[in-house]
Amino acid sequence: MERKVTLFLTAFVILFTVVYVINVSDWKDSELPKSNKGLLDVSHLTFTNNQVITLDGEWEFYPGVLIDPESDKFALYEEQRQYITVPGKWDDHISAEKPFGTYRLIINTPFSGNFGMKINMIGYSSKIFANGSVIGSSGQVSEHEKDYIFGNASYNAFIHSDSNQLELVIHVSSHQVTTGGILRHIKFGPADNILANRDLFKILDAMVFSGYLILALMYIVTYLQQRKNLYELYFSLFCFIQGFYTAAINERLLLLVFPEIGERLLLQWQLMTIHLSMLFFLLFMYSFFIEYVNKKMTTALCFLLLIPVIFLGPFRPIQLSDFFPLIYLQIFVVVVIGIAYCYILFILIKAYRNKMEGSLYIINVVVSYACYGTLLGVNLLFEVEFGGAPLFLFLFMIFGLSSLMSYRSQQAFKKVDELTKELLHFDSLKDDFLVKTSHELRTPLHVILNLSKSILEGFLGPLKKEQQESLLLIHNVGRRLATLVENLLDAGNIKRGEIHNEPAPTSLQVVGDIIAEMSYLLPDRQSVKIINRTDPSLPLMYVDENRLKQILFNLIHNSIKYTKQGVITVTAEVQNNHMQFSVEDTGIGIDEENLTRIFSSFYQVKNHHDRNQIGLGLGLSITKELVELSGGSISVTSTRGEGSCFTFTIPLAEDGQKNNDRTEKTVALPQVAAAEQLPVQYHFPQSIAGEKDYTILIVDDEHPNLKILMDMIVSLGYTVIAVDNGQAALEVIHEQEIDLVILDLMMPNLSGFDVCQQLRKEFDLFDLPVIVLTASGQLTDLIHSLQIGANEFLQKPIILDELKARVEFLLSMKKSAKDALVNELTMYYSQIKPHFLYNTLNTIIGLTFTDTKQTREALVHLATYFRAKLDFTSYRSIVRLEDEIELVQSYLEIEKIRFDERLQVEYDIDDTADAIIPLMIIQPLIENAVQHGIAMKENGGIVKLSIDKVGDQVKIVIEDNGVGISKQKQLELMKGRNSRVGFTNPFKKLKLIKRSSFTLESEEGVGTKITILLPGVKE
Repeated sequence: MERKVTLFLTAFVILFTVVYVINVSDWKDSELPKSNKGLLDVSHLTFTNNQVITLDGEWEFYPGVLIDPESDKFALYEEQRQYITVPGKWDDHISAEKPFGTYRLIINTPFSGNFGMKINMIGYSSKIFANGSVIGSSGQVSEHEKDYIFGNASYNAFIHSDSNQLELVIHVSSHQVTTGGILRHIKFGPADNILANRDLFKILDAMVFSGYLILALMYIVTYLQQRKNLYELYFSLFCFIQGFYTAAINERLLLLVFPEIGERLLLQWQLMTIHLSMLFFLLFMYSFFIEYVNKKMTTALCFLLLIPVIFLGPFRPIQLSDFFPLIYLQIFVVVVIGIAYCYILFILIKAYRNKMEGSLYIINVVVSYACYGTLLGVNLLFEVEFGGAPLFLFLFMIFGLSSLMSYRSQQAFKKVDELTKELLHFDSLKDDFLVKTSHELRTPLHVILNLSKSILEGFLGPLKKEQQESLLLIHNVGRRLATLVENLLDAGNIKRGEIHNEPAPTSLQVVGDIIAEMSYLLPDRQSVKIINRTDPSLPLMYVDENRLKQILFNLIHNSIKYTKQGVITVTAEVQNNHMQFSVEDTGIGIDEENLTRIFSSFYQVKNHHDRNQIGLGLGLSITKELVELSGGSISVTSTRGEGSCFTFTIPLAEDGQKNNDRTEKTVALPQVAAAEQLPVQYHFPQSIAGEKDYTILIVDDEHPNLKILMDMIVSLGYTVIAVDNGQAALEVIHEQEIDLVILDLMMPNLSGFDVCQQLRKEFDLFDLPVIVLTASGQLTDLIHSLQIGANEFLQKPIILDELKARVEFLLSMKKSAKDALVNELTMYYSQIKPHFLYNTLNTIIGLTFTDTKQTREALVHLATYFRAKLDFTSYRSIVRLEDEIELVQSYLEIEKIRFDERLQVEYDIDDTADAIIPLMIIQPLIENAVQHGIAMKENGGIVKLSIDKVGDQVKIVIEDNGVGISKQKQLELMKGRNSRVGFTNPFKKLKLIKRSSFTLESEEGVGTKITILLPGVKE
């Protein structure tokens, strides 16, 4: 269908051009009368229906003379009289020395009265007389060039005739251009007909001007909206300038609005606008058909078109006619416009031949543009006037180009629409894929988590420390991955509207809890502060409390993420029966183009200052869905470099909603609820013994909550100690053996974060597990990422079953870690025992040959050793310090018997010092000092054992004045590269003890000193 319409329009344009050319040419005889030898008889015409005629035919012409029509002087110039065809050039009738002359025509009219004429173009100045009176002029006619003023504008002239005959005399001069004369038709008729004809053409010109202006405005607005397609800008400028060019020709609408312009300035305006119009049209072609355009050719033509714009327009810097003949300038203008026209036609044909998108529209443009050029060429070469036909063809071409651009825009929109549907389809597939993948990942993740948990709890036997740490890392990473999977499932559930939501009357106190809690998550509390400007006394909101917590957490966390320095302010106020929250920060801000996209799933604003961005980009997307699910709305304003402000609303609770009690899902003991409501005064610390062997410390500054936790722990059978501040918690931990700590995050003075960090300086995750209580329940990733040392977290209010599961897991993990440590120490113990026995027996065997009494004493010491230390039934690897000292003393007594006076032993032992240490830590080191230090000296030496209490630690110093150890061997011993069992085994065992240290100082020929620091036993 489109092809048929295009072919029809193409045929119509061609047929219209051919018919119009034939109609206006001399090839067809006109029915209207023509003048003959200076006489035109129209007396038989009635001039009805606004009829006008053209004064074509033979006129009297008097070359080289301007005859005054007021006196009858034409008889005096009878010999100079010639006959000339009008319209037409006078080139064959005048000489270059006298480029002026007089036209004369006698018209016989059918009646007397008012008549008018429409003068289109007389080159290049004229003055018209009718019956001896001046009725119009353009420029200034003169026999002398100095008095001559150029003017070839069209104008209307009117006269009143009392007779049926008119004498029409026209003075014409053209000093600057040899070509001249009456070059266009002169229309004649009754004054009313001429006026009607003039008004008609003014209306047509106004319509054409308006059409151009509308197109210009339409495309400039389109360009400004997108600022993407330059061809829209160029086409808009082309239409704008072409419209003003149209207003400067024909009926010269510009002179009606600005009469002070004048004809000369109007001509300069015409020259400027026609070249500017062609310039922007060429730029439009270059931008629209860029793949078919030669850039160098376009640049050259644009430069050539700019020359007449600058030097022939109204703002010309110099007068080119002072340097070049006007004919040369005319030729230059015609050639440049002709080349530009031909090049544009070439581009259009090339685009059509290459089957560019919208080629059917290009056919119409090519044909109309070619026909337009044909009429201009015929007009230029043969001086044939075509009236409004060229304008019609040009407008047809303009609307064709507009249709082509519209077609391209429609195709682009169609593609975008198809892509949108395709993207929506793929988005749906993506959501389904993520949900299905998340479900598929959830099962193996749970297997990994449960299996790693079982191994950590010791179901498959105790593990070494390195194995425990690696497995705990696997478990924690698995939990983070499980959290991401849950977030993906939440995002999918929200999109499907399956999210769980239980709105209830909620106080603004929730906001204060969240803000206070998150203040401790700031990476740098000195640089960034969170300010709470909400009033808890404001009306209740009707919202799911957990959803509100999640919304606030996501927004504040987002502000923390992008604020390196400044403040984050949270405000709340009542507006239109809603609570309006604002979370404002002074961070890096968001670019305007990202504001509408930040609430999209998986979208993250690129932060060039932070290349380690983490997360899935779901936070703000989920926040938006939760706000809308709660019956509110969310928006954001931001300025790059200044900060952002997120604003959301939550509906207020109505009276009926306030009276409805919210169904409690939390499992709690009956007496706990009562305790929470009774005005009872509690005193802490408190301790309640349980039947199980583990002791749990709970810390919370709110006494009702502390009482609830105590009752829960007691119901689980554990011994519980409760304190209400962080400092008291640290004191209890230092004084008593605590197996697990349950710690509230928010406490005055010393917060849960601070307490946890202090504990991690002394105890690792296995020695003293910590459970952190939070209000938001959103801190899993942050707790792990900040590495504050918490093993687990629980959201308030506490659910008993969840608390039980977490406590049992952590205590089982601790027991497994302890068993693993004992097993590892036992391994080292099994290695050291044969070595010690071998050396001891050798000493006793040696004594049997020399001293029977000493042999008996040695056997007594050895019997003491076997009776007290080699308890194979218990196979202990951890002993008290006093037991290890007794072992050392027994060994040294044996060695003193062996070495006699060569071995001197000195003791400096503080009886109050006590510690739990791995078995055979000191004895092998004493043995090493004797065998490798004192025994190597001819005169023997002294071994000194000092034990002191230093604060809450025990300091053990083993010193000898033996041969010493070289620097190289010291380095090998401390790095574990030496195979000497007496040194490496104690060294490795001490590394397994937390808060212990081991230093070695030795100098060859001077002696060796070993210093050991161990944690003391709490009283």
